[in-house]
Amino acid sequence: MTYSLSLEQDEPGISQEIDLFIKHIDSIGHVLPGMVIAVQGMTKSTFEELKKFEDLHCKIEEAESERTVTVPYLKLNKWKKLARKHEDFALASKLLPRSLIVSLVSQYDAYLGRLLRALFIGKPEILNNSERKLSFEDIAGLASIDNARDLILEKEVESILRSSHADQFKWMENAFKLPLAKDLKCWPAFIELTERRNLFVHTDGIISSQYLSACTKHGCKIDASFDEGITLWVSAKYFHEAHECIFEIGTKLGHVLWRKLFPSDRERADKNLNDLTYDLIDQGRYNLAICLLDFAFEEIKKYSNEASKLSFLINRAQAYKWNGDERQCKEILDQIDWSAKSDNFQLANAVLTDRFSDAQAIMERIGKSGSISSNCYRDWPLFKRFRESEVFLTAYKAVFDEEFATSAEAVAIEPLADEASGIIESDDNEYRVEHVPPSVIQDAGD
Repeated sequence: MTYSLSLEQDEPGISQEIDLFIKHIDSIGHVLPGMVIAVQGMTKSTFEELKKFEDLHCKIEEAESERTVTVPYLKLNKWKKLARKHEDFALASKLLPRSLIVSLVSQYDAYLGRLLRALFIGKPEILNNSERKLSFEDIAGLASIDNARDLILEKEVESILRSSHADQFKWMENAFKLPLAKDLKCWPAFIELTERRNLFVHTDGIISSQYLSACTKHGCKIDASFDEGITLWVSAKYFHEAHECIFEIGTKLGHVLWRKLFPSDRERADKNLNDLTYDLIDQGRYNLAICLLDFAFEEIKKYSNEASKLSFLINRAQAYKWNGDERQCKEILDQIDWSAKSDNFQLANAVLTDRFSDAQAIMERIGKSGSISSNCYRDWPLFKRFRESEVFLTAYKAVFDEEFATSAEAVAIEPLADEASGIIESDDNEYRVEHVPPSVIQDAGD
């Protein structure tokens, strides 16, 4: 995913922090499947190598809970190396997903720290009521009040980040006079995720009373079988949901605080959120786009201008449409009298309601020198169904005096992985691999 940063950034840099946060968590979210594929492939390869060695040189006895391998003395060292190599990769295949869960939460924490610094710098009066105290040692080397304010800022941020994630939200609600967690649907999932991260870091994933207490307090949906002493792992489904949860809560938090504290910067905030949701639609991540666009209409409600509002509305409608909900798409579009809007928005409405003949006429009216270029017609997800129609091809030829390319050079791409290379998913999509069970090693002598 790429994000273009405006040359005229908002003064506190919130737009840049939101974009950076998304880049970081998406890099983690997108890299996990490839990393798991690689590790699982090596696990299967080392398993097959070990099995081949045992079939050739060893005697194996299987029992219900025990596997005994009798190894010739002269082959014992080789067997140990092969077994250790396989066990390392098998364990890594389990540890890798949960280590990336830890990384997701860590990136959120780093983002929150940067976001708070940006807010404090943009609104230094927030610190006026701070009760943070500096020791003589702290202030001895400071040259000015500004330096003291900077030190207080750093200590304030550090103090906030050391508290629990639930307490962080309480602090922000009090400091910024905003009900941040109220009606936030992903809040229970966020709390469970952060508590699970704590288990991975501090108890090797073993459920504690603290985890169960926090989940109960915040209404988290956890499996009925979860009890103290059980070890938690990470399934593919869980990781995907965790990634989207962190994406959602970080983006919403940034935009709520940005718009609350800097209302005059609403135009940049609208552009940031519109660009972000467009990118999600372009990538086919419709559920997340819908979540943020519903937020734009149900929570934000105020926009910098009508063009921003209509852009949000068109993005919201197409997100629902491409996600298979034609009815909701139509309901969204029916809120506006499009006949009074510019040709660009009339065209968007026409293609989303599959009125391609009307869209053709509007497209020809906009013409070659209009604000919608040939690249827009080629690339925008808005036009993906329209591009498949004969009327689009006719209109494109009429406007740009060239044929629209409907085919591309074929490129052969080898599949990344399949069952043969080690990917094994259980019914709940858990990341796992086949590996030999614990063995009892017997020395067979010479």
